[in-house]
Amino acid sequence: MTTAIPSRKSRAEPRAARGRPREFDVDEVLDRASRTFWNHGYHATSIDDLCEATGVLRGSLYGVFGDKHGLLLAAVERYSDGVIARLAERLSAEGSPTESLREALLHYAKITNALSGQRSCFITNTTLEMQADDTALREKIESFHRRTTTLLTAAVIRGQAAGEFDASLDEGEVGRYLLCVTQGLRVMSKVVDDESQLADVINLALRSLT
Repeated sequence: MTTAIPSRKSRAEPRAARGRPREFDVDEVLDRASRTFWNHGYHATSIDDLCEATGVLRGSLYGVFGDKHGLLLAAVERYSDGVIARLAERLSAEGSPTESLREALLHYAKITNALSGQRSCFITNTTLEMQADDTALREKIESFHRRTTTLLTAAVIRGQAAGEFDASLDEGEVGRYLLCVTQGLRVMSKVVDDESQLADVINLALRSLT
């Protein structure tokens, strides 16, 4: 998924090879780095790969992000912001809360499906590859999950207020349940090439809320 967030120029002036300063668009670099990590995985991606993908020299990348891990953290944060923004937009769409939630879940099932050419979700892939002692990355992913759960919980409350979801359900529990559904869909989509199978899972999840 490509994040569409207003671009910003780096305020830093990282030093490239031969001590020459170079400015670059940080958001564009992060988008290209995300795709590289996404396609090859963090551990299999080298700094040379990132330099080639971003068009930025090693010294300039180090000057802004510190190292490869710092670049990954920044890429995850930018990608997360884009996902959260699009999810919020879809969940707040006018009309039936049930249909808004269904369309939001179907959207991610479709774009991460094997038929799309993508390899599941960048966050999911990064989570599966994360080392147990990588506290900084864990915090980024946990933040993404909290923000996602908050939006899903709000969607449940909206559905309950509209009389479409069972009002006796605990909205927080349902929000966490839906987070697990979305993560499961993203893992399934790595190998499932039949969109209807993913849609069936979503429909079953929604029926459990009524």
